[in-house]
Amino acid sequence: MEREEKKEILNGIFSQIASFDNKASILISVMGIVFAISVSFLTVAVDGSFHDKASIYRIVYNAIFILFTINMILAVLLFILVIFPRKHNDNVIYSNYYDDVYRLSRDEFNKSFNEYTKDDNLLVDQIIINAGVSKRKHRFLTLGIIVLIPATIFLVILITMLII
Repeated sequence: MEREEKKEILNGIFSQIASFDNKASILISVMGIVFAISVSFLTVAVDGSFHDKASIYRIVYNAIFILFTINMILAVLLFILVIFPRKHNDNVIYSNYYDDVYRLSRDEFNKSFNEYTKDDNLLVDQIIINAGVSKRKHRFLTLGIIVLIPATIFLVILITMLII
């Protein structure tokens, strides 16, 4: 594979990482607004709505409200994990990883960089590292969206319970 093809792969992975970060940021913002409005509405509306209702109705409402809150918090945490900067856990020093470069002296960096640049090893390592980052971001984003599904269902149930 040619160097230009490897650069194109790396650029594609960078674009995917940026896309995941943007989606997670937007979802966190939207969830914050929805959560704030729904919690305000649901807690204020519940005071007037349940005077005539049985206590079991109120208990069910409160249980669903707690599940809704837990789902929203879990989704926000998963989306934060998408945006959170990554560190590698192995003991290998990469000359293309910002934290490793920061810890290297100039001579160590030059030696490491010169060894890597032979046969495009630096570029291949960067592709592998960023592919792993992209995979983790995708997993957390997907899990966050899946967690939002029950939260949405709980919100609809809560609003329905207030209307009925």
